[in-house]
Amino acid sequence: MNMKRILAPIIILLLVLGWGNIIGGNAEKYKSYTEHMKNAKTLESKEIYIDAIDQYKKALEYTKNKLPVQEAMLDDYLKLKKYNDFEKQGNAILESYNYPKNVAKKMTDYYIDRKQTVNALKLVNAYLEKNAEDEDFLALQGKLRGSCLEVYFGSDDIKMYGNGFYVFVDDNKQGLLKSDGSDKIAAVYDKIYPYGKEPEYAPVCKDNDWYYIDKNGYKKLALDFNVESLGVFGNNLAPYCSEGKYSYIDANAKKASKNTYDFASSFAGKRAAVKNNGKWAIIKSDFSQVTDYIYDDVVLDECGFATAQNVYIAKLDGKYHIFGLDGKAKDGEGFDEAKAFVSDEPTAVKKDGKWGFANKKGEVELMTDYSDVKPFSNGFAAVYDGKKWGYINKNNTVVIDFEFNEAGNFNNSGVAVVRKPGIKFIQLVK
Repeated sequence: MNMKRILAPIIILLLVLGWGNIIGGNAEKYKSYTEHMKNAKTLESKEIYIDAIDQYKKALEYTKNKLPVQEAMLDDYLKLKKYNDFEKQGNAILESYNYPKNVAKKMTDYYIDRKQTVNALKLVNAYLEKNAEDEDFLALQGKLRGSCLEVYFGSDDIKMYGNGFYVFVDDNKQGLLKSDGSDKIAAVYDKIYPYGKEPEYAPVCKDNDWYYIDKNGYKKLALDFNVESLGVFGNNLAPYCSEGKYSYIDANAKKASKNTYDFASSFAGKRAAVKNNGKWAIIKSDFSQVTDYIYDDVVLDECGFATAQNVYIAKLDGKYHIFGLDGKAKDGEGFDEAKAFVSDEPTAVKKDGKWGFANKKGEVELMTDYSDVKPFSNGFAAVYDGKKWGYINKNNTVVIDFEFNEAGNFNNSGVAVVRKPGIKFIQLVK
């Protein structure tokens, strides 16, 4: 049999099937479809959008390829400011067609224009769950995550953050609160630090009397000897100062060591930094030394920890280096200045007159031209342009404009303390 005779009917059949896919297998349907589409476009050219939508609805009855028609309706709903219909139509398209990029972008822009940043970010996140490598939406996600909302006004001042709590100041007295304003410990203390770990007590001073309180604000642990200060608990040990010398107490408020120091940090990772005769050393929780007294300086975080992130930063031979808990340096040449890690993300370091960021391995990940920077946390770092503070992401892109007199690190909940000029809390959009 002639091959052409075999192929010809097949080709005709395929053409018929293809035509049928477009017009439902009926030339009359196709005619009706094209007529309604033409009418809709004509009405749109005259800005008669409400009637154009009716024509699109009729066109939908005559085609299997509904997405272009539904998207055209989506545009007209927006032009008519029929926002409820726009959102309903847009969400229906996203769910029915597995988040087509064009429609996802239209809806994201819509939410951004209406300052509905939370909804915009939710949509972007949902799109990226299905299209994880889309660079346009990844960039948009980064930008939106840099959007922030003012949570509430703070108090007279905010001193520090640790273990989920901020130290706040009212009328020259200090208290504790969470970043959402809950679990407030009244500002009745002359001095207070955030809760420690192992055990979760907060050191306080009231009327020259130092002791520890629990998370309900009740007095929980008192010493049977006089001290000039108490530090934050870690690894069931806390530093204290008595008669100008530092040592440690255990979780029962008993002296844990006979060793004394000119200064002693809190324990974390079973390590602490101590100072004697102008030099620093690292010790273990059994008070044996990891290193000799060789460091000119050890960098502490605002709660008095040197090793809270399982590394420490110390100055040796004129340079700051990042060390493991074993006392071995992780970097090479070191840095001129360095700030304490506040998370697993890179910290701020200064080298050759410029501020940048280095990870826990001592590797520089980013250098900047900013006159001051703070460590990364929650994906962002506060940076100072010489006039105001703002925030950048790890691509060195400004994500929160330079509008703050002061700017703190974002905590794990995406909250930071800023001054603008009064003290405020800002919350990253999630």
